[in-house]
Amino acid sequence: MEGFEMLGGNRLMKKVRGNYHGEAVAKAVGCYFPFFEKNRWPTKRLRLIALFLFVVSLCSCRKKGADCRPKSLPPINKIVNNQAVGSLLYYENADLGWFNNSYAKLQAAAYYSITASTIQHFSGTKSIRFELRNTDAEVQGGTRAELTFPMATSPKRWYSFALYFPSSDYKFDPEDEVVSQWHQGGSVTSPLCLRTKSDHLFLRILGETWVDLGALNKDTWHTYIMHVNHSASSDGLIEIWRGAQKILYRNGPNAYAINSTFHLPFWKIGIYKSSWNGSQTSATSRRVLYFDEIKLGNEYASYEDMFPTASIPPDDVTDTINQATPSTRSTGNMITDFILVNSATEKDVLTIRDGDVISLSRLNLTKANIRANTTTTGSIKFQLSGQQSKTSIDSNAPYALHGDDGKGNFYYGSWNPPAVGVYSLTATPFQSDYARGSAGTSKTITFTISR
Repeated sequence: MEGFEMLGGNRLMKKVRGNYHGEAVAKAVGCYFPFFEKNRWPTKRLRLIALFLFVVSLCSCRKKGADCRPKSLPPINKIVNNQAVGSLLYYENADLGWFNNSYAKLQAAAYYSITASTIQHFSGTKSIRFELRNTDAEVQGGTRAELTFPMATSPKRWYSFALYFPSSDYKFDPEDEVVSQWHQGGSVTSPLCLRTKSDHLFLRILGETWVDLGALNKDTWHTYIMHVNHSASSDGLIEIWRGAQKILYRNGPNAYAINSTFHLPFWKIGIYKSSWNGSQTSATSRRVLYFDEIKLGNEYASYEDMFPTASIPPDDVTDTINQATPSTRSTGNMITDFILVNSATEKDVLTIRDGDVISLSRLNLTKANIRANTTTTGSIKFQLSGQQSKTSIDSNAPYALHGDDGKGNFYYGSWNPPAVGVYSLTATPFQSDYARGSAGTSKTITFTISR
């Protein structure tokens, strides 16, 4: 009877031994019934009744002050729907119910915009299918089909999801679209977002820096885990894994400063294509993609919490996504990529890779510039040689070979149009303005301009 006495049974058994009748025993455990008023039972039976009623009283949620919560939460790999599990704020695989609930909300224009699909699935039997058409009515001021989550309560968050781009319904388009974003209000663009453009996935930071995360690799699932400290200061952090491969580690500002205009971010996933707003069009008219195994972790979550429960595609384990993006923690300043810009429209055209041939007629390009993306701020020195030569220094982002006005207008210099021929471009980042201070890692590419 040791265990029973530790729970207060000693006091109860003394009352039983004193031949207290049923009413006293019932009142002692807080479960009195009139039945006991007319019944006096033997001590042995009263002992059994006392023990039974005491155990019942411990588990009764009606007893004031009782705590009947489970001793432990479901395991992390349990298939759940719209549930908070441990350090996870949200976990969705579309299998157990409708995902438009009190936590996540839909921003959709049509019945087909956001649906549960059995055609593609990463885990379980369903995924969330997003479809956007250029004829869709605008929602919340834009052409979108998105799932939106509540505002964060901490700047430190974990995110993970599986993503599938079908080649038949996600055609090549040089105009970008958002597939995930972290909005802070203020009626301005999101400070941090994942975008697709020209069949590549990019991370755009503060509207200026574009980090190429690699080709979309359509018709197969890929998993992504993100760890972010949303900050406008140097303590900002972004870590990204594709499958088991770490593809980005970046320190520095990645958010707007919190004030009366900007709040902590709220996460959105799906499709938002600003180039379809109003009466605008692009090279495509329809976009379809799939999300599955979506997890949102709080500041106490870990990589292990966010890791997918289903098997990771083999190529995600071994592939290096983009040699221009560090797969391990980078040290110092470096150039991540070069972006060809149409200076007539101020639009990004494509990421220039070593050995590329750029056709002016195919891209309908007459006035051009090249922007270099870097891991930190300061200045960049450009050295162009080939059919035309130029050396320039840009001390203000965005950093461009022919310069810009800092407001999104890119100059084109003598590239009106660029002369046909072979070129070599080297960009060297510096920690201070005017190519002063410590130099980072240079990046050189060779490319050809053709008609």
